[in-house]
Amino acid sequence: MGTPRLAALPERGLTNSHVAARVRASYHLDLGAIGAFLPERVPVLDLPPIFAPYLSACEELPARYPRRHGGVRLWMDKEFRRDRAEVRSAIAGLDTGHSDALMTVLCALGHTYRWDSVPPVAERFDEHRVSLPPGIAGPWAVLAGMTGLPRVGSAWSLHLTNWRMTDRPGGAPYRTAELTRASLRVARNWLAPPVDADLESFSVAFVLMEASGGDVLRAVVDGIETAASGRVEETCAALQRLERAIAAVTLGFSSNVRIRTIDPAVWLELIQPTYAWGPQGGPSGMQLGTIQALDAVLGIGSRSALAQLARTARRHMPPAHRRFLKTLDLAGPALRGFVQKSRSDDLTEQFDTCVAALGRFRGTHKARGALYLRSRPPGDVARTSTGLTIGVHDEPLGTFERSMDERIAETRAGLFRANGRGRGPERGVHPA
Repeated sequence: MGTPRLAALPERGLTNSHVAARVRASYHLDLGAIGAFLPERVPVLDLPPIFAPYLSACEELPARYPRRHGGVRLWMDKEFRRDRAEVRSAIAGLDTGHSDALMTVLCALGHTYRWDSVPPVAERFDEHRVSLPPGIAGPWAVLAGMTGLPRVGSAWSLHLTNWRMTDRPGGAPYRTAELTRASLRVARNWLAPPVDADLESFSVAFVLMEASGGDVLRAVVDGIETAASGRVEETCAALQRLERAIAAVTLGFSSNVRIRTIDPAVWLELIQPTYAWGPQGGPSGMQLGTIQALDAVLGIGSRSALAQLARTARRHMPPAHRRFLKTLDLAGPALRGFVQKSRSDDLTEQFDTCVAALGRFRGTHKARGALYLRSRPPGDVARTSTGLTIGVHDEPLGTFERSMDERIAETRAGLFRANGRGRGPERGVHPA
C-alpha cells in the first residue's frame, strides 16, 4: 500500500502553530484530494478473475437470502468450503481501490452468512460465535490484516465504499459536490425488489453525509489555522462557514432518512439486522468521521456512554482517517483556548452557534431514530440500530433516547454562554 506517513506527534509541549501545521498536513495526506472521509476515487466494482466466485455469490444474495428461500449458510458452506492459498496470495497484490472492493464483498458475504436469512430467525440473535466458511474467513482475515481494519463490516466497508456513480466508471475521479441522490447507487445490494430500494437509500445516506462533511472539514482546518495565528475576524468567518456546513449535514440527513425514502417497517425487519454483527459490531453513525471531527475540534466532552463508544468505533475506520482524527484531538483545546482568550463577543457567539448546530444535528438524529424505533412490532426482541448499534432485548426506544439525551446534554455543556444563541440544541428537528 505504501502510503507516506507523518511522524508521530507528542501530545505535550506543542505550540498552536505546530498543531495547526500538522492538521493541515494530515488533512492533505490522510484525506487526500477528496478532502472528506470517502474514497479518493469512485469505488471500483471489478476484481481480478481469481475473485470471481465472490462476486458471483454477491450477485446471488438477493435470490437466496430471504427466509422463504432458505437462507445462505448451507449454500455458502458448499461454495466456500476451502481456504485457497492462491486467493490469499492474490490479496497482497491488490491496490487500494481493489482491496476496498474486496473488503465490501467479503463483508456482505460475511454479514449475510452471520444472519443466514432475512428476517433472521430468533436463534440468530442469541449466537455469540459464528464459524464462517474457510473460503470466506481465511481471505477476510488476510485482507483485514493488510488494511488495518477489523474483520467485520463497518460504515467504511458497507456504506462508504459500497457505491457507484451513474455517470462514470469505478476508479474515475469525482468531487464531493457531484455526489447526489440522483447520481449514486449502492454497489452490493443483498435484498430483492422492491425493498432493495430502501436498503439503497439507507446506505447512500451515509455517503451523502460524508460528502457534505467535506465542507465541514475545510472550515475546521481553516479555523484552526487562523486561530493559531491569532486572527480573530478570520477565525470568526471560518466558524460561520462551519455553522452553515453543519446545518447542511443535518438537512441532508433528515432529507435522506425519512419515511418516504426508507420505510420504517422494512428497515426494522429487513435492513438493520444484516448490518449488525453483535451489540457493538457492524456499521454505525459513530463511525462517521465528520461527526467525530466536530466533537474533537469543538472540544465536546467525552464521558458519556456514546462518546466512549464513538472513540472505540475509530478502529473501524481506515488508518489514515484515524490519524487525521487523532491530530484534530490536539487542536480542539487550542481552538477553544483561543476563543476564550480573545475576549471577542462575536467570536464567542459564533463558536457557540457551531456547538448549537452540532446539538441540533443530534436532536434530529434522536427524533428520526425514535420515529423508526416506534415502528418496532410488539414482542420483537431483535437488536436495533439507528446509526448507533445497541444490543437490547427490552425498551429499545427508551435506551436509545436516554443515550441520545445524555450526549445532547454533553454537547450543550460545550457552550461558552448558556443563554446565548447557542441555547436549544433540540430546535430545528425536521419532520419525516
